[in-house]
Amino acid sequence: MAMENIIKKRILFFIKIVITATILFLILRKINFPVLLHNFSSIGFSTMILLILTTCVKLYTQYFNWGTLLKLNPDYKPKRAEILKSYFIGDALRFLIPGGYGTFGKIYFVNNLKKATAFSIGIEKFFQIWINLFFASFASIFYFRNVNLFLKLMLFLLILFAPFILYLFFKIIKKKKIRIYSKRYLKITPQIIGMQVLHNFITFFQYFLILKSFITIGFMTVCIAVSLILVANIIPITYAGLGLRETFAIQVLSKFNISPEIAVAASLTIFFINLVLPAFVGLIFIIQSRKILKVHLPTK
Repeated sequence: MAMENIIKKRILFFIKIVITATILFLILRKINFPVLLHNFSSIGFSTMILLILTTCVKLYTQYFNWGTLLKLNPDYKPKRAEILKSYFIGDALRFLIPGGYGTFGKIYFVNNLKKATAFSIGIEKFFQIWINLFFASFASIFYFRNVNLFLKLMLFLLILFAPFILYLFFKIIKKKKIRIYSKRYLKITPQIIGMQVLHNFITFFQYFLILKSFITIGFMTVCIAVSLILVANIIPITYAGLGLRETFAIQVLSKFNISPEIAVAASLTIFFINLVLPAFVGLIFIIQSRKILKVHLPTK
């Protein structure tokens, strides 16, 4: 039975790699590759520095939220080093499973109750999905002109109040631990939302920095477009949204007369700086943790 599960996981892993590779292949077929490479080289040095600096701020917002969510368990005594390491490890593990659900593996790198940590990760994931849906539903009001305005407003309001609907759901559950966590959830929700909003606005600014290197475009236009592009991050069929996000970028930005080569260059640059580089830091922490574990294992 265990062997069957391993085989199924390996097959699923292979299928997901194939899906990601296929989408990327289809994208590259539709664009002028030399032009794409030229666009990468056209992004100025000062722009790259700004992208890296703003990414550091984005990482802090998520580190802050992760540390805050771990405090849902009142018995957990947070240590900054532990929170920082487990956060970056989560960034590395997100590449294991499409949709970023590999981050649940970081429960093994926190000195907290496993169920409590899993609950914190679940709430973290909820807010990361929620913020993208929130901005996307707002952007859809302006982008999808042919859709009924009432339906768009209803969707926006439903998503807007989703964090509070979740709180009401917690109130129904009779488990003592969940009730304790729910009280803390209500207290920390405003600051979690505030950090998530800041995180997304920085992403909008990063896209704006890149796009204005090629064309004249307004910041509000970028906010609307990128809000819709980021929906790709929550569709769990490719790794870290790779390929799917670039497809969204091509389709959405084409409405603003932005070429596929520029759209893909912007999306891949953001992907590399915001996701790949932090994942490498997380990988270093994982390797260090394994070395420490080996040192402390009893020898036969």
